[in-house]
Amino acid sequence: MLIWLILAVVLGVRQKFDSDNQILHNDPAFDELESIAEHPLGTKILQTVALQLATSDGIQSITTLLTNLKSDLEGKQIQQDGQNAAIQSQCKTDMDSYGQRIQLAVNEINDCEFKIGRMEGDIEDLQGELELKQSYIDILQNSENSLRELRLKQSANYNKRSSQLKEMIQAFQVMLPKMMEFYDESKAGQDGESFLQEEAFADSFVRLAKCGPDNPIVALVQMSRMMDPTSLQTIIEKMEMVRDSLVGSVDEETTLEEQNIRDNDVLMNEIFNDIQAIQREKAADEQSLAETIMNRDAQQKRSSDAQAEFQASKAGMKQRRNQQHNREVS
Repeated sequence: MLIWLILAVVLGVRQKFDSDNQILHNDPAFDELESIAEHPLGTKILQTVALQLATSDGIQSITTLLTNLKSDLEGKQIQQDGQNAAIQSQCKTDMDSYGQRIQLAVNEINDCEFKIGRMEGDIEDLQGELELKQSYIDILQNSENSLRELRLKQSANYNKRSSQLKEMIQAFQVMLPKMMEFYDESKAGQDGESFLQEEAFADSFVRLAKCGPDNPIVALVQMSRMMDPTSLQTIIEKMEMVRDSLVGSVDEETTLEEQNIRDNDVLMNEIFNDIQAIQREKAADEQSLAETIMNRDAQQKRSSDAQAEFQASKAGMKQRRNQQHNREVS
């Protein structure tokens, strides 16, 4: 455009030279030349025109120069237009690429957030299941300890009762033969006792004394010598019943103890199996929890990478847009 303006002015000046053969300083064309001189390119061209005017070539050479310059600039303009079109096309391609990258990043972030939320729920559920299973194991282990303590108490009580009953039976086993002897002597009307009888009688007292201090049974044996045969027989029969009852009690206690042992073994075995089953389930849940946490962490890394890609693409698009705007303005 500047070249066309300069050319028009120069041609106008040439016409003035051709008609008047002098420079008309007050002509409007010279005002236009002054405005052209303010442009860098216009200044260079005017300097070239002034140089040509100072030579012998005159206006014709200036016209030729400007015509050639116009053709050259038109060619460069076409080349520049092509470059601008290529740059604009590349800008559009880059903008489209950034747009696609941004959309892919957004989709990636949304997908990651969805999966992370679902996994966080799974992690919370698994942690709750693990706490519940551990509470079951604690309850079963407490029950197991309680059963062991109960079994120890049952065994101690059985041993104590059994020992007492056996001591009482042993005392009856010592007393009854001696009382039967007193009964036979009383029934036969024997008034005295031999030295050997007295020695055997003293030995029985020693054996009875071993059953415990202040044993009332010893007094009962002593009193039996002063009883009549009928009363003594009645006492002997009662004592035999008591002895037989004690023997039966020992058998009952033994049977009960054996049953307690079997029942305890069954319960302990059930508790053991229950604990083993829950521990296997707990181990599987712990494995699932570890895998879920690992997958959650991987999704968080994926989301972080997608967010970085989003920010980079967004910054790249903004920079490309600013470059395109600055090129259009210039």
